[in-house]
Amino acid sequence: MLTRKLIAIGLFVLCTAMLGFGPETAAEMRKARAQRQLEENERHQARAATMLDREDLAPMDPVLIEQYQATVEYLADPAREGRSPGSHGIEQAAEYIEGRFTRLGLIPAFDETVEAADGTEVVTHHKSYRQDLQMGVSVDAAVATMNVNGVDLVAGDDFSVLAYSGSGEITAPASFAGYAIVSGPGGYMGFENSTTLEGRVAVCLNYEPMNEDGMSKWREGGWSNHARLTHKVSALARRNAEAVIIVSPPNADDERVDVLETIESTSPQGRGPGRVPKFEIPVVMVTPEVARMIVGEQGEQSLGSLIEKANAGGVIEELGDRPVSIHIQMARTPTMTSNIGAILEGRGALKDEFVVVGAHYDHVGYGSFGSRIATNVGKLHPGADDNASGTSGMLMAAELIASQYALLGPDEPARSVLFLAFTAEESGLNGSRFYVDNPITQIERHAAMLNMDMIGRLENEPLEIGGLESAPGIEGFVEPFFEQSGLVIARESSVGSGRSDHASFDAAGVPALFFFTGLHDEYHTPKDTVDLIDADGGVRIAVLCSQIGYALATDPTRFEHRRNAGKQESKQPTVRVGIRPSNASKGGMMVERVFPDTSASDAGLMEYDRILKWDGEEIESVESWRPILAKVAPGDVVTLEIERDGKIIELQMTLRAIE
Repeated sequence: MLTRKLIAIGLFVLCTAMLGFGPETAAEMRKARAQRQLEENERHQARAATMLDREDLAPMDPVLIEQYQATVEYLADPAREGRSPGSHGIEQAAEYIEGRFTRLGLIPAFDETVEAADGTEVVTHHKSYRQDLQMGVSVDAAVATMNVNGVDLVAGDDFSVLAYSGSGEITAPASFAGYAIVSGPGGYMGFENSTTLEGRVAVCLNYEPMNEDGMSKWREGGWSNHARLTHKVSALARRNAEAVIIVSPPNADDERVDVLETIESTSPQGRGPGRVPKFEIPVVMVTPEVARMIVGEQGEQSLGSLIEKANAGGVIEELGDRPVSIHIQMARTPTMTSNIGAILEGRGALKDEFVVVGAHYDHVGYGSFGSRIATNVGKLHPGADDNASGTSGMLMAAELIASQYALLGPDEPARSVLFLAFTAEESGLNGSRFYVDNPITQIERHAAMLNMDMIGRLENEPLEIGGLESAPGIEGFVEPFFEQSGLVIARESSVGSGRSDHASFDAAGVPALFFFTGLHDEYHTPKDTVDLIDADGGVRIAVLCSQIGYALATDPTRFEHRRNAGKQESKQPTVRVGIRPSNASKGGMMVERVFPDTSASDAGLMEYDRILKWDGEEIESVESWRPILAKVAPGDVVTLEIERDGKIIELQMTLRAIE
């Protein structure tokens, strides 16, 4: 049967999409980049013997190359604004993808629900290409004014509003509150038990106590969790401050010391409701010059002297009676974004099963989240390779597979093919996870998933294929296609298994393959531009993916996921832990929220804990945790290893049943 499919694939008319990855800090990325460079140097000689020589391969049709290049250019054009969820640019990209699906005659994948005149809901099946989901809240400052001692300040130049600010109009004198850190290493205490800031505007420092070189006293090579701005604001709000003003110490050793944080840079940007708390009081950041105006710089008191005091210990000091006036009016609206999906209808006995071909079409916009280098925040990140390249490959695969389906006989069995462009991948695989939780049919009817993410830098490098271990026998099935392509194949992904949308399907028990051409220095920077895309290589990968997709759809063979192979049914979780988890940039699983009266609250888990191990088993990601959760039962006691404020601790948790 496989030989027959290979012959059929030979009839292709034209011979015959951080990868977002979760955001990482600049220091982490520098360290990771250095490590990757060392590893690359070690592999260089071994790889040189198997370098891809394009001259040995049959040429690609120039029409395909031109089409692929044009698609990448449209998606990565500056007019698309970096395709951040909720932006005008990503909406344009969504409309473009819809248009391509429509021209191919593909069936809209999703139902449309409208409210009738009598208030009832009317559902029309396969009416929409959109699967809408809310990704957080869009935040803006409708009013932002500030006056210090009679001097009007300029928003954006002298001060800026932060995303978690509340609305308010206040005029009050100021107090200096040091680093506004409740407690820290070495007995550091930021406040007395009786401290109150009622009737005062609190001025606090960014970061944490520093040495004379402007570096943290508490953590080597960066800042600890004590430096989180939201922790500072929370501490000051609990002490009844009327508003919070943050200023960066001018001598701090930090790339962003001279940059005002903004709504954009402190916004959750699609990472889910509740990611960043909302406070009831105004929160702004000011320049050191404005801070000096507030301090007064009289006698021995100066901003510099106050910073020295704060570096030595906690300090609360009134700054006279000079009035500070702040008027902030915040506007918050839900941020909506969409997966885009279309169906190539199958036939015969296999029609009700699906093969998914997917790629994420979002990126990080202007770098307010996900930018690899802190100084690039605010600059356009076009995302040509990540992932205009994979989206272009997915659209090409749709065209190629559709052309093959047109040659099938009316009774020849074939699975339906679902083409999916995922949103919100960069903020934690949110789009694909939403689809897996809300599929168009039972997830068990999804036979396989193929994911293209960052396929635009093949050049002379191997093509990395991840997921070959996802189902017994699938590697042998696809091997002939690898050989036919002539490409050098690396049979694993250099970034691991959980960092793109295929991981959501793998976690749900769907065999999933990942097509990837590797990380590079331009990843998640403004330099990921169209001129660096290897369009010929992108087409070759799209063709290969199309061939494999067509074969998986038309061969009766059904590969069972490695966890399900030999089992009658997969076990579903019977316990509720009571947390909202997300993938942590350093690995493990971050606790975003702890719900009351749950297993997690009983055990003492807290927000921002990073779960590293579950009963001795390492937790790499949310996706790796789900199958572990399916193995436990109500009443089981598990040991958690977590990182909290830089320390590794263990907690015992007794699991409760789902109610």
